[in-house]
Amino acid sequence: MIVVGTSGFQYREWASVFYPGNLDSKSWLRYYSRRFGCCELATTYYRIPEVIMTQELVEETAEDFQFVFRAPFRLAEEHPDNQALARRFAAALWPVKEAGRLTGALLQFPPEFGFMRENFDQVVRIRDFLEDIPLIAEFGCSDWLSARAAKHLAANRVALACIDGGMRLTEKTFFYATSDLAYVRFQGRNSSRWVKGDGSAQHDYLYSRAELAAVVPEIRRLEQECERVLVFFGNHWRGQAVINARMLLEELGKLVTG
Repeated sequence: MIVVGTSGFQYREWASVFYPGNLDSKSWLRYYSRRFGCCELATTYYRIPEVIMTQELVEETAEDFQFVFRAPFRLAEEHPDNQALARRFAAALWPVKEAGRLTGALLQFPPEFGFMRENFDQVVRIRDFLEDIPLIAEFGCSDWLSARAAKHLAANRVALACIDGGMRLTEKTFFYATSDLAYVRFQGRNSSRWVKGDGSAQHDYLYSRAELAAVVPEIRRLEQECERVLVFFGNHWRGQAVINARMLLEELGKLVTG
């Protein structure tokens, strides 16, 4: 199963390129969920939401719609209260999990977090803290983007985030399935802007149809190696994420109009 969506859905500039101009922003998620099968939410990276908010996400989306939430950034650091923080995070997502809509929690590790035993043990501890919420690990250090590191992640049921673009740690995206879930995110290929930290301009990139067609075989291969592949587009500026998400669905033969 391949499911395609975007990183976030509440962008004002999308009103002119995706959402109908007369559509109230309170109805954006319902509209979005009729066209895509998943969404990644980043608000939980900074703060844990109220349960009533996550319950609303369930109510506004279809029964098969899937969510990935970014885990609190403090979990990537060593803090004595990490286990309690992970439990509060998991408790807040309970309505989504109970409804069968919670695919996983994405945790981003910084570039200085290298592939070494101490750090690997920390990843496994976080996986345990999250209990039965699948952990998706995104590494800023290229040492983790190797068959050796992937083998260790697979043995411990940690999904590796496969990132295209962004800081471009590797010339070629490292597509590798390390669990029953494969996670892919297209960040845009303005690598110089990412290196310079040019804010929203980092996300200003529209993938060509040829660029997306070139990665379809990799996505298809991941589909053969695991139960579910979630693909997200993070190039949200000017609505380019939704344009590219629809383009990829066309390439996969999965585009549903309406």
